[in-house]
Amino acid sequence: MNDYYNPPAYHQSDSAMPSSNNMSINDGVSLNNDFAAPLTTQQKFNEDDYEVHGVKEPDDNPYRFDADSKLNRLSNNLHLKRVFSWLDPKFFHERAWFSWTSPHSYQLPGHYYRSASGGRLNVYRHRDVFRRKYAGLNDDRYLNPLDGRVEKLCVQTVNELYDADNETTWRRTYIENVSPWLIRLAYWPYSHMPVPSSSSDLTYGLRGSSSTGIGAWEQEQWLHVGLRWLPTCIGLLVLMIFPTDVQGQVRNNGNYDPVPYRYWSYPLCARNFRENKGQTPNPGPFGTANDSRLSERCLRPRLLCFLDRVTESNPRGCLDPQVWIDEHGGCVEPTYIFISYTAENQFERRCADARKDVQSTGSSYCNCLQCRDAASDADALHRIAREAAKSANVAAYWTDQCCMSTDKVELQEDVYRISDVVRGAAKIVIVVGRTGQDRLPPSVTTLDLLREWGTRMWTWPEVLLGPAGEKIQVYTRGGDARAPLEISKMEFPAQVWDDGDVARQLIDNYEGSLALSRLELVVLALECLKRRVERGTTKYLEGDLSYALMGLLRQRPKVSQTDSAFQAFARLSLANDSDRLLERMICLLPLEDSDDSRSSGQHYNHATSDNGQYGTRTVDDESRKRHYWTNLDDCWGAKLWDIEPSCQVAGIGKDDTVILDGAYGATIHWDKFQRVAITTRETWSRMLARYFVRGTPAWFFTGVLTVALSTNNPTGKAIGALFLIVALVTILLSPMLILHIYGGKVWNTQPWLFGFEGHMSLRKIETKIFGFPSDRLSWAPYASNMSHHRVNSEFLDDECEGIDPLLAGENEGGGAQTVSTTGEKLRLFTLVDTNTMTVTTFRAARPPTVALLCGSEGGMQRAVMCSYDWTNQCLWRETVLRMETAALQKMPRIGRVRFGLRRWELELGRSFLQPPD
Repeated sequence: MNDYYNPPAYHQSDSAMPSSNNMSINDGVSLNNDFAAPLTTQQKFNEDDYEVHGVKEPDDNPYRFDADSKLNRLSNNLHLKRVFSWLDPKFFHERAWFSWTSPHSYQLPGHYYRSASGGRLNVYRHRDVFRRKYAGLNDDRYLNPLDGRVEKLCVQTVNELYDADNETTWRRTYIENVSPWLIRLAYWPYSHMPVPSSSSDLTYGLRGSSSTGIGAWEQEQWLHVGLRWLPTCIGLLVLMIFPTDVQGQVRNNGNYDPVPYRYWSYPLCARNFRENKGQTPNPGPFGTANDSRLSERCLRPRLLCFLDRVTESNPRGCLDPQVWIDEHGGCVEPTYIFISYTAENQFERRCADARKDVQSTGSSYCNCLQCRDAASDADALHRIAREAAKSANVAAYWTDQCCMSTDKVELQEDVYRISDVVRGAAKIVIVVGRTGQDRLPPSVTTLDLLREWGTRMWTWPEVLLGPAGEKIQVYTRGGDARAPLEISKMEFPAQVWDDGDVARQLIDNYEGSLALSRLELVVLALECLKRRVERGTTKYLEGDLSYALMGLLRQRPKVSQTDSAFQAFARLSLANDSDRLLERMICLLPLEDSDDSRSSGQHYNHATSDNGQYGTRTVDDESRKRHYWTNLDDCWGAKLWDIEPSCQVAGIGKDDTVILDGAYGATIHWDKFQRVAITTRETWSRMLARYFVRGTPAWFFTGVLTVALSTNNPTGKAIGALFLIVALVTILLSPMLILHIYGGKVWNTQPWLFGFEGHMSLRKIETKIFGFPSDRLSWAPYASNMSHHRVNSEFLDDECEGIDPLLAGENEGGGAQTVSTTGEKLRLFTLVDTNTMTVTTFRAARPPTVALLCGSEGGMQRAVMCSYDWTNQCLWRETVLRMETAALQKMPRIGRVRFGLRRWELELGRSFLQPPD
C-alpha cells in the first residue's frame, strides 16, 4: 500500500489541485514515461502558466493525487482510523481518505474515466469565469459558486451506500449533521420518542394529548427521557456560556447560489451569422432572398424524360427543361408526372460497389451480374413511366434514375430537393413490382407491394406534397397498364401506412381540411419519419431524417456532410420559424422507448430500405442511437405546445450540443448540508423563552456569587437564591425552551439546493439540517417521475399531500423508467429545496450539479438537472424536474451555456486505490 504514496515526478506532496475552463489537448506522455515533446510535462504547463500536477508515469487514474498527501501519510503512520474509529465510525471509516478542505473525510470512486489513448495521456484544459486556468485528467467536477473554481465532486451518501463499495465515478462522503450543538443537545432526550402518525403531532411533550406528547409516553420513554434530561441540562448550561451563531447566514441577497459559468468558445453555427468563427463585423447584408446559408429552391427539375425525345442515342428522352421551353416559344412550362418507386426488392438493386461509386463520384459503370440484371428493372420502370405519362396526357415524366446530375455536388443537391420536383408535378405515379420478375407471384398483391413502398422514409413526403385533390395512380410491373390502381391521399393512412392516426392529420393539413400550427406540423412529421427510419433505412448522410423533413418546410439550410443527425435537425429548426422547437425539446423528460414500433413494423421489415443507389444500409439499433433526440414522449404526458420556453437557443455546438442563453440557473450542493437562515414569527412565548435562556448563565453565576458573598446578609442571600431558582428552573426547562425558540412555522428561508445520494425520511433530513424535526419539510407532490401524492381529508375534503415515494411503492429498482442520458445505471438521488421547503426523490445516471429553469408547463417550472463536464465545458441533461414558479424570484439568470441532451458513456477504468490502515 505504501507504493501509492510515492510522489509522482515533478509533483509536490499535499499540493492542492486548483480549478479553471475549456478544451482538451494531447499531452504527449508515452507509456514508457518518455516525453515526446522537448519540454517535460511540468515545464510545459509552467510555461503556459497552467496550474497542474506533473505525471510520473502514464497512469490515467486521476485519484492518485488524492492519495499523495501529508495528511494521509500521517494517518497511515499513526494508524488514526484504527485508534479513533470508535469515536466516529463514519469519519474514520476503513475506506476513508482525509483532506484539509471540506469534506475532510471521503471515499475515492471505484471507477475513473480513461484518459489514455494511443499510448499517450489526454490532459484537458479549462478556463473558469474569472479566467483562471486549470489542466488535468478527466474526473467528475463541479463549478464552485463560492470562488468560481472547478472543484472535485464529492457526494454525500446515506449510510447504506457509504458502507458499500463505491462503484461510481464521483467521490463519496457521509451525511453530516450541520445543526448547532445547542439544538442537537436540546433534542437529544426526545430523539427516541414515538414517530408521529401525522406531521401536525410534532410537539415534543408540550401537549399531553399529542401522539408524541406526555400522554403517549410509555414507561420506557419516561425512563429514556429521565436519564438523558439532567445531562442535557448541564451540557446546555455549558454551551450557553460560549455564545455561538445558531442561525445560518443570508447570502446572495436571499437568492440561490448562482452558477459561475462562462462559455469561451465559438459555436459551430450561431443563430446570428455575425458570431460565427472567421466572420468579419460587417460581411454584407443577409436578407430573406440572398442568405447564403440557405439552399436555393428548385424552380423546375434539372432534367426530364420527354416522350417526344426518345432516340437511339437518348433512349430515356432526358433533356434540360429549359431547352424544351426555348423550343416552344419560351412561355410554356412542360407538365410532367412524378414517378415514385423503391429500389428495395422492387427496382434497380445495384451492387454495393456501384452504390458506393454513386455516393462518391456521382455515377457508376459497374458491369457485374447484379448490375446487369438491374438493367431489366430500369427498362421495365421506364416503360411503365412512359405509359403513365401518355395516359396523363403530359409531355414528360421525372424519375431519380436518370433525371438527376451525375456531378457529386449537384447530385447531393438534387437528392435533397426532390420535394420541389414533387410540388411541381401534375400527378404522382407509383410503380411497384418485384426485382427481375415481369409477373407477380399469386401470393403477392399490388396492395402488399404498395405497403412495402410506404415504409420508405423518402416516399412518405412524396404523398404529402403531391397535387391536392388528385388521386395517386399505382402501376404494377406485369399488370394491366390500362387499369392502374387509383387511391386518394385520404386512403393512404388506413390502407398503406401503419401510423395512420398521425399521418392522417398531416394529409388533412396538406389537403386543406385541417390547419396545423408550425409546431404541430414539425412534431407530427418528425414522429412519422422517426418510425420509418428506426425500422432500418438506407443512410446517405447522418442527417437524412432532417433533410427529409426539410422538404416540408420553407427555409432549407444547406446540406452539410459533416453534420450529425442532431446537428442537421438543429440547423433546420434554427432556420425556420418552428415556434422554438429546440427550446421546448430541452424541457422534456423522455420516456424509455417501447418496443411497440418495432413489433408493429415486423411485417414490413424485409422491405424497409430506401433507394439503394444513394447510400448504405443501417441497422435499427444504430438508427435509434443516432436519433435519440426524436423521442418526444414526456414523462408527464405533456406535448411540446404545452411548454412555454423561458430561454433561447443561440447556436449549435459540437458533439450534439446547443448554446443556450437566458435560462435561470442555480448550483446544487452535494458535499454537505449548510445551516439555513430562517425567519419565524416572534411571539410572546418565544421572546420570553429566549430572554430566560440567554440570561441563564448570567443569572446562575450571579446567584452563586451573591449567595457566596452574602454570608451575613440575609437579604443578599434571598436575592441570590431568587437568581438561582430562576436559573435552575430555566436550566431544567432549557431543552424544551430551546426547541420552542427555534421551532415554529417558517416564514422565510435562505434558498439552497441540497442533494444527496440515496433516500432518507423527512424526519432524518430535518434533523441533519435543522437539528430536530418540526414539520418544516414536505414531499413535493409532482416534482419528479417518482413523486406521489394522495388526498388528505383530515381537515379539507380534497387536500393534496405529497408522500414518500418509497413508501408509496417506489423502490430503487422499480418506478417509472426514463432514458439514461449516459447509458449507465440510473441511481437514486434526493433534492432538498429550502426555498419551497420541499424534498424530491429522482433517478439519474450521475448527480446533477446545476438546475436550469428553461420553461414552464402546467403551472410549474421545468427544471433541467445537468451534470457538468469540465473537459468540454458542457452541461448535460441528466433528468428533468418540476419546480414551483416562486423559484424564479430567487434564481438568477445565466448567460450562454453549452448544453447537451445526452451525455454518452465514456470508457471507464477500475481504480484499485485503497487507503492504508
